Amino acid sequence: MERRHFISIAGGLGLGLLIPGTIYRYLMHGTNIEDAGVRLYLKDGAQAALRAITPNGDFYQMTSRDEPLVDTKTWSFRIDGLVKKPLHFSYQSLRALSPYETTLTLECISNPVGGRYIGNAVWKGTLLKPLLERAEVLPTAKYAVLYAAEGYTTGHPRERFDDPANFLAYDMNGEPLPRAHGFPLRVLMPGRYGMKMPKWLTRIEFVDKEYLGYWERQGWSNVGDRHTQAVVDAPHNTAKISGRNFVITGYAIGGKSGVSKVEISIDGQAWQEVEIFSNPMPSQMWAFWKFVWMSPSKGGHTVKVRATDGRGNLQTPLETPEWPDGATGYHSIDVTVI
Repeated sequence: MERRHFISIAGGLGLGLLIPGTIYRYLMHGTNIEDAGVRLYLKDGAQAALRAITPNGDFYQMTSRDEPLVDTKTWSFRIDGLVKKPLHFSYQSLRALSPYETTLTLECISNPVGGRYIGNAVWKGTLLKPLLERAEVLPTAKYAVLYAAEGYTTGHPRERFDDPANFLAYDMNGEPLPRAHGFPLRVLMPGRYGMKMPKWLTRIEFVDKEYLGYWERQGWSNVGDRHTQAVVDAPHNTAKISGRNFVITGYAIGGKSGVSKVEISIDGQAWQEVEIFSNPMPSQMWAFWKFVWMSPSKGGHTVKVRATDGRGNLQTPLETPEWPDGATGYHSIDVTVI
């Protein structure tokens, strides 16, 4: 994969609502998922989506301020606010808790349809819900504020923390979190966009009212639920292809209910269901699909895909930009059969 360099956004630039547009996209850097190549994992069958791991150096990166350099000798993490028993952890005491490891796909809310700001990694840390049970969150708590070492904040409704899949991550792909990806700690919540899961986490504070964080105060969504989306990975847009039978591959991703179906339409014809050949953890990572295009005619064609989530809801065909809730619409490519 091509290495993409990291660019941060200084908190005092005063860009305001310019950030949701062209300037914001210019500042984003990450890996192009087409470089991963779903086609490369066809032989791995049901395990393919798990094995398509994005190297740490290629994983997309975004921050609201400068990338902090955290000293674990002085760093700490705490859970407080409207709780009966506030908790406080050093780096070593946190790593001594019961470990939890899983594969999870992250996507940036500013990712365009079929864009490159998405990545899949193996994360290790500890589950969050047992810690909240120890802290005994009070009934008056309505929201939780998440704080990061560089000053970033975001918030979630209290009920989101009942999800047993939420966890605190300190390792990424078998090594401690790289500095750019949140060392020493970040929170991960399946089914949400990356902006709702802060890196360099220092504190979770339970409060009695809704909270708007850094990006939310600039107009971005305070919900951050990931949209269901299907994407053609190969062939690439404007590609020239040949052969009697041609295999089209791609991935699909959804929110908390995952993905249950992917369909394809060629040149506006009837939708056909494709084979999802790898969907190991539908609520928290991408699913891989393939379609055998039988005897395509020569000339130009348009290929379009769509996905259905685990609750039977079809993704919206409405084309919207990334700001403020994440991009929507069907992904399509144009190809020429020669």
